[in-house]
Amino acid sequence: MVLCVAVVVAVVLWLRAGVRRLRTLQQRHRESLRLLLHELDDRYDLVPALIAASAGAGVERERIRPIVGARSLAIGVRDRRLGLTERAGAENALSATLHELISGLEGVNHWPFIRVARELQTREQRIAGAVRVHNDLGSALDTAIGRFPTSLFAKLAAVGPVALFEAPAPVPAPGRTTDTSAATGTEVRQPEPVSGTVAA
Repeated sequence: MVLCVAVVVAVVLWLRAGVRRLRTLQQRHRESLRLLLHELDDRYDLVPALIAASAGAGVERERIRPIVGARSLAIGVRDRRLGLTERAGAENALSATLHELISGLEGVNHWPFIRVARELQTREQRIAGAVRVHNDLGSALDTAIGRFPTSLFAKLAAVGPVALFEAPAPVPAPGRTTDTSAATGTEVRQPEPVSGTVAA
């Protein structure tokens, strides 16, 4: 009788510990998403300053329009509360337009532009890091949910699979190759330093 009680207590403690570990991982994943979304919101706030400084740097309006459009799209996706896949695609588009603008202005010596560009470079690096952390935690959570005995803990804790922050790979047109490094996986477009300015 005592042995049976001891076994039951041990099983209950084991289940409780497993559920606690899984919920801790779930909480860390949620916090990583909050951090990522905060970094993205901060980038939205920096883009108007870059656009304003670009006038003094001699940037043509035609080169600014794609950034304005990409920022508006990304904010629209956020405000409509679309899924992480759609948001990752919109954020990748914004990163790509920022990279295209700044990488083509290597000789610019206009300090206000350079200052904002450097801030954006730092922001892009932080976004890429936040995406990696979020996706790593999400992958760990999904793996745990799909494996015994943690799948049992997941049922007890009502923890389900989570979405990663990644855009689908673009489908190349016939006869063309596509570099998928800019729009897929665990990144929101890695920055490539360009003569003290920013890349996206």
